[in-house]
Amino acid sequence: MKLKVQRHQTLIISYLTALVLFAAISVYKPGFASIDHIRVLCSEAAIIGVVAIGQTFVIITGGIDLSVAWMVGIAAIMITNVTKGLDESLAWAVPFILVLTTCFGLVNGICIAYLNMPPIVMTLGMNTVLQGGLVAVTQGAPGGAAPAFIKKMGQSSFLGIPYLIIIWAVLAAVVTVLLFKMKYGRELFAVGNNATVAAYSGINVRRVTLTAYAVSGLTAGIAGMLLAGKVGQSYLGIGDNFQFQSIAAVAIGGTSLMGGNGNYLGTVAGAFTITIILGILAALNLPFGVQKMAYGIVVLASVLMSVRKGLRK
Repeated sequence: MKLKVQRHQTLIISYLTALVLFAAISVYKPGFASIDHIRVLCSEAAIIGVVAIGQTFVIITGGIDLSVAWMVGIAAIMITNVTKGLDESLAWAVPFILVLTTCFGLVNGICIAYLNMPPIVMTLGMNTVLQGGLVAVTQGAPGGAAPAFIKKMGQSSFLGIPYLIIIWAVLAAVVTVLLFKMKYGRELFAVGNNATVAAYSGINVRRVTLTAYAVSGLTAGIAGMLLAGKVGQSYLGIGDNFQFQSIAAVAIGGTSLMGGNGNYLGTVAGAFTITIILGILAALNLPFGVQKMAYGIVVLASVLMSVRKGLRK
């Protein structure tokens, strides 16, 4: 038991941190722990968590994806615009959007894995290209309303549990099995630990890196459509917050930003922690600027701890 606790120490600390923060603000603001507010918090965390699935994969390999913000935005705007708010168009629109965002991730992966582009430069450049392209296509006009089914997935519940949480739980289970029970997961960790050694071990490092960024594009697309359903519409910049939040959730959850170490269940705790922090800052009625500063300081401190952990490794 002691060995198990030591092995999962970071994961345990991540969940304890979220629970302590939640308990502390619940004492100060009793309504914070109401069932309705917990549903709201869980729904907010679910969107961050879905975006952070791909970010977890990428960071485990030692990379980073700064293009998720506008991949989320493109998916959200497309699901409202191309469907005209009609459920009848979802049969082709959903697959098309997911293929499109996955292709954006593939472009990132090809340039990083095969052309040796630095991940920060490549994905930040991709984010800028997507932003410019979307603004040019939409002429800066806001998106339309989300189809009824997408709204249902983003706003409704099943037996009191939001559909967003159900979808996130299913995805989390699939990701956890993939990372720890399948060959591809072991390859991800091997590449992140030492790409050269992994290559000498027979692992196709380029393929593993490529697919990690493709997964990031896929999950950003899923999150974008769910976000449009949650909000009920779309607008330019709808995904801006997720660039920082997805990375922070991974770091807070104990995944080393240096690569080679991590656990998506920790990322889940990180997503909840970020959501609770945002809720605390709002509950304290602090000025907006102070809220942004405090949030940034807390998250940067968490990222710093992750980097130091990676350097020690």
